[in-house]
Order: sequence, then C-alpha cells, then structure tokens
Amino acid sequence: MKNESNINKYQTTLKQLPLDNYRVDIKVATEIVEQQLLLNPKLSGVFVLKNNQVIGVISRRKFFEKMSKEYARDIYSKRPIKLLIESYNYDPLKIPLKTEINDAVKIALERSADFIYEPIVVTKKGEEIGMLELSILILYQAQTFSEINNKLLEQEQNLRNYADTIEIEKQKVKEYANQLEHQQADLKEANKLLKNQTKELEEKQTQLFLETQKVNNLNQRFSDVGLLLSKEGKNTFQALSESVKSMINFTEQINEIGDNFQNKFKMVNQATDLINKISKRVENLSFQAGVMVANLPSDDGRGISFNMISEEIKKLSLQIAEATASVNSIAQQLKPEIKILVNTAQENREVVKSLVRNSQGTELALNKLNNLVEKGQDNV
Repeated sequence: MKNESNINKYQTTLKQLPLDNYRVDIKVATEIVEQQLLLNPKLSGVFVLKNNQVIGVISRRKFFEKMSKEYARDIYSKRPIKLLIESYNYDPLKIPLKTEINDAVKIALERSADFIYEPIVVTKKGEEIGMLELSILILYQAQTFSEINNKLLEQEQNLRNYADTIEIEKQKVKEYANQLEHQQADLKEANKLLKNQTKELEEKQTQLFLETQKVNNLNQRFSDVGLLLSKEGKNTFQALSESVKSMINFTEQINEIGDNFQNKFKMVNQATDLINKISKRVENLSFQAGVMVANLPSDDGRGISFNMISEEIKKLSLQIAEATASVNSIAQQLKPEIKILVNTAQENREVVKSLVRNSQGTELALNKLNNLVEKGQDNV
C-alpha cells in the first residue's frame, strides 16, 4: 500500500504543466503575430478568436512553415490572420485538463506522423485554456519516470536492506528457536521435578495433617493440664497465701517480743542504775556509821551496836554489788541475743515481703494461664 501511494503521487494531470495562451482576433495582421512569435520563442502557437470564441489554432512550426513558402509573406503579412487560418485546414488534438500525463502522452503519440509533434490544446469544460508542447509533456513524463525509477531503486535498496534485516532476524529466530527448544526441554525437566515436588508436598501435607492432629491432641492435653494446673495453682496459692499470713503474724509476734525485750532491757538498766545508787548510799551510811563509832567513847556500849550495824551494812553493800554485777552480766549476755532476735525479725519481714511479691506474681501468672486455657478451649 505504501509503494502504491508513492507511485500514485507521480500520476499528475495536465494541470501541473505550464500552458501557452497566446490569443489574437481574426482581424490582427499576420505580421504582428509573426513578431510576437519571434519575440517569444517559448510560445507553442496562437489561438485565433472571433467574438472571443476560438475558430482556429496554428502552431509555431506550421506558422513559420506556411510563411516560408514562395509569395506567402507578400500574401499574408499585411493581411489579417484570418486568411492564413482559412488556408490551413487543421483540427488540433484537444485533451481535457484533468487527463493524467501518461494518458495524454499516449493519446498524443497516436496521431499521424505529420501532426505528431503539433502542440496539444488543453481544454476545461469544453473550452480551450492553453497549448502544450509535446516535448514538454514527454520531458515531464521522463522526469516523472526518472523520479519513479529513482524511487523504485531506493525502494529496491530498501527491500534489499529489509531482506538482509529479515535474514538477520531469521537467524535470530533460528537461534531463538534453538533456545526455545532448550527452554522447552528445561521446562519439561522442571515440570517433571515439579510433579515430584508436588507429590512430596502432598505427602508432607498428609504428614502435616497428622502432625496437626497430634498438636491438637497435645493442645487438648495441655488445656486439660492447664485447667488442672490452674486449679491446683489456685489451691497452692491459697495455701501459700495463708502461710504468708501466718508468717506475717509470726513475724509481728517476734517484733513485739523483741520490742518487749528491749523495753525490759531498759528496765533492767534502770534497776541496775537504781541498785548502784542504793549501793553508793549504803556505802555512805557505812562510812558515816564508822565515823560515829570512832567518835564515841570506848566505854560507850553503843559502839558495839554501831559496829554490828556497820558490818551488816558492809555485807549488804557487798551483796548489792554482787547483785549489780550479776544483773550487768546477764544484761550483757542478753544484748547480742536481743540484737540477733531483732535482726531475725527484720529478715523475716523482708522474706515475707518477698513472698508477698512472689505470690502476687504467681497469682498474675495463674490468671494468665487460666485466660490462655479458656482461649484454647474457645478455639477448639
């Protein structure tokens, strides 16, 4: 279709060609027409008009051929062109303006040998609009043929290039075909492998189904164990909570005992201080009694009584000192034990706090386990 389009654009009509349109009235002198033809060598001929209607046509060649005859110049030069036209009996070839150039050349070359080189009269809607030399028509046709030939040569070269390209593409297609064959072989092998893998996958799916059933059974067992563990855990937690409460009460009792020991130890210290004060007063009384005995006369019988009182006071002072030493010794022995008791109570308090925290964590874990078991039962 593209080649036909390229050729059709050269199939032009006579409209594209230059036309002569030299016209004179029948009354115009022949010598004037001769002068115009000599001044314009490109004119193909002349149209002779009568009342603006063409009544005759004479070509340049026939005009000068007629005028070159003997006595013709004397006969026609000064007279109207009408006489020359009337002596020249010729009916020119008329071709419509829309006729294609190739058809026009073919029609023009079909004329007789005497008139084959006469110009062609071009008409439009039956009226003469100009003359066209056969040489111009053939020259334009030759130029058209030359352009067509060049175009055909170009197209031929393009076709050769296209053929070479097709040959290259054929080689590529051949290579692609070989590659495709290899790929098809690989594909067959891959399909075979895929079938084996599919079979293995089906077997694995079956195994997976069995394993899933086992997992479901294990989940059910886990759920049962979880429920049991949750119940036992709650019971254990309750027992632990009660034990923690008992330990807390015991620790508080220890703390109270320790506090009582400390208070009693303070009272012992106060009693010891009081005994010390009494002992000092007894010593003072003993000293004063000795002084009084020394100041009495030797024959005074009260001296013996004061000596006895003084001796008793000394013995009492010694006993008070021994009691004080014993109390201090006991107090010193009780101090480390009381301290240990207080520290033990403090440690028990920390242990109880830790147990409380752990019991709270245990309770939270049991609640989570219970929720997990309930969700597992819902999913089942």
